Amino acid sequence: MLGHDKGAAAGERWFDYAAAHPHSSMEIGGVALVAGPTPSTLELHALIDLARAAHPPLCDRARPPGANARGPAEPTDHFDEVVLPTHGGDVALHAGIERVCARPLTDVTWGVTLLHGHRDNEFALLLRAHHGLLDGMSLIGVMLAALGEAGLPRRRTPPGSSPSWTPGRMRALLGAAADIALPARSITLGPARVQAPTGPPRRRWVHTPLPRLKAIARASRTSLNDVYLAALAGALRPWLPDDTRGTVRAMVPLDARRRDTSNAVGNFHRGVPVVLPCRLPTAGERLAATHLATANIRIDRLDPDADALFETLPTRWHGRVLARALHPRRITLVATHVPGPARPLELHGHHIHTLLPLMFLPPGHHLSVCLAEYAGTAHLAVIADPSLPDVDELPVHWLAELDALEAAVDPDHPDTTPAYKPGRTGDPLPARPTPTTTP
Repeated sequence: MLGHDKGAAAGERWFDYAAAHPHSSMEIGGVALVAGPTPSTLELHALIDLARAAHPPLCDRARPPGANARGPAEPTDHFDEVVLPTHGGDVALHAGIERVCARPLTDVTWGVTLLHGHRDNEFALLLRAHHGLLDGMSLIGVMLAALGEAGLPRRRTPPGSSPSWTPGRMRALLGAAADIALPARSITLGPARVQAPTGPPRRRWVHTPLPRLKAIARASRTSLNDVYLAALAGALRPWLPDDTRGTVRAMVPLDARRRDTSNAVGNFHRGVPVVLPCRLPTAGERLAATHLATANIRIDRLDPDADALFETLPTRWHGRVLARALHPRRITLVATHVPGPARPLELHGHHIHTLLPLMFLPPGHHLSVCLAEYAGTAHLAVIADPSLPDVDELPVHWLAELDALEAAVDPDHPDTTPAYKPGRTGDPLPARPTPTTTP
């Protein structure tokens, strides 16, 4: 497939990183909630075959490096089924998702799990893959291909990088090397002297209308990603340690596809560190500071030389460089954003009413966050180490921060929380509400 070799080469750093941390899972994915009768095993095997036919690398990369390669996998190797407690509802579904994700894929690098029984006329399909095989955009592409849907609209992408040592390429290489080599002290959100992982991660979700985020971005002349990260900066404030030294640094994955790889399947993301302004007193100030902090994302997105460091280093060093870039002393958390289909999808004529993202938790980290878009809804997914206290409240705080941002960009907004009125200082955090999560 055109351009896949470059995506596969980039993915090898994730396989190396995973091999050095065998007790951590590097899987990403999503859960599709479908209204309709439970499909048969044969129907789901056919769906897996469609994905494999549309994207041959899913057959070629059936085994991770170091595993016992026994040739291409069969559809049955990628499929599993979980029967949930009858009429257990969202609680049973959430527990089932946690149980499946606690068993990392072993013989294959991607798989589909059918979960059903929790509610009449509803089932869930859990798609997950090793991050070395696919990134978030590739996962969406695989899903759309299997459903017979057109791919996502193309974004403007930079041309392929030139092997010649232009001044721009030299600057990009030196800047990336300096960022990796220089010391950095990021804030750790977990309890002092508690090293993650302390157990299987916990997952929580919350949703809000996507037009709400877009309206805030439009009114403030920022981006949707800025709104997402600024709200996250405010939501993280209760978890900041008393020690005020250091910064909250988020690793923000950036799609690095170019003109020759715009439709390729693989892992084409690179991480861009962004300092989150958690300590600024008001939501409006945090949004303005976030917009300035993400300037490097906007610049790097169309820079053909932005990945010069990995393109220059020998492949055998890539895993070690990635491990250093993601070390907890350098990065507080990973915060990714995955655009998705703008309209609802169907599976065999049945409505897919929800698409929940699944994120991985890097080794040694206490928190990762993902914002995913689907059919006019933004879903925030939180994955946290069990040692992180009150993690159920983080999604609720993020929603409260959106309320504060709406008030900050629109003085006439009917805000009922006086602490968030524009122009006030201190911006005290809202009282911790009863957590509500959605599986």
